[in-house]
Amino acid sequence: MKITLIFLLLVGIEIYALPTTIKLEEKQYYEYIKKIRSRKFADREIDRLHQSIGTMIGKIQGYVVGNKVRDAARYNDHIPSDEQTFFYKDKEGKEYFLLELSQGVTREDYPNEHVYETKAYLYLAEDKKGLSRVIIQMNRVNSSGNIYVKEMRRIINPTPFSPGPPKVEGEKELDHPKYQEENITDLSIPADENGDIYVEFYTSNDFYLDDKGVEDRFKDRSPEEKETRYVVWTDKTPDTKTKPGLVRKLIDDTDIMPFDLQKKIYLTYRDILREIDSKVKSKLHLIELNNHRTIYKVMEFN
Repeated sequence: MKITLIFLLLVGIEIYALPTTIKLEEKQYYEYIKKIRSRKFADREIDRLHQSIGTMIGKIQGYVVGNKVRDAARYNDHIPSDEQTFFYKDKEGKEYFLLELSQGVTREDYPNEHVYETKAYLYLAEDKKGLSRVIIQMNRVNSSGNIYVKEMRRIINPTPFSPGPPKVEGEKELDHPKYQEENITDLSIPADENGDIYVEFYTSNDFYLDDKGVEDRFKDRSPEEKETRYVVWTDKTPDTKTKPGLVRKLIDDTDIMPFDLQKKIYLTYRDILREIDSKVKSKLHLIELNNHRTIYKVMEFN
């Protein structure tokens, strides 16, 4: 008995004797989190991607307005094809560029399986060299089971500002005009803060809460829609009358998310921007190639 008590006493002393001060690695990590949050996830790569995507979409719009896309569809091949549509207008009359990113089956929520679709709605800035709004929309529905739940998540950046390239018009280097680059950002301007990025979550489960909740949330719906508790999902436009069930802002002082979740939102947004940049670049190159084919078509003299 005495041996047992002595052993427990020694163990207790050992436990309480452990250092309680924060380790250097932990201190550095917390300082890192504090710094990232204070800068509101500002990232020059994201600024450059906004700049690059906006510049390329502006060029695509120039080809569309100049009827280059229409001419290529009409004259390049033996049989005319339909002109591809890139730009649409939302319910407020604002024009946006629609980009379909991916479709397929996901097992992220294993063992559940979902059919998903991802789109991006990109609004051009007034100067056609940047973006004024970015909406990344992810829809999914489970592909098995007796109950099907529709879900929609949106990552929205209401202010995708990007400091454009430094202006070098008139400047010379070794008696030669400097080349005006496009897809770079002006380092003399601070990186844009991304703290206002937010995530919306929609689900058809909202219609199974209670009748009062449905009535308040969808009071402007038709009686038929209220009776069937129908969820209106967007198709080609970013418009939806459905209000999100959950909204979380990347930086919200009143409701701070764990840093790991903040980082996931930020990295997901950045990675999708990379994908958008690549796909828009491919579309622009194809349009330019088809335009060259149209020019050569004129010169096929026998």
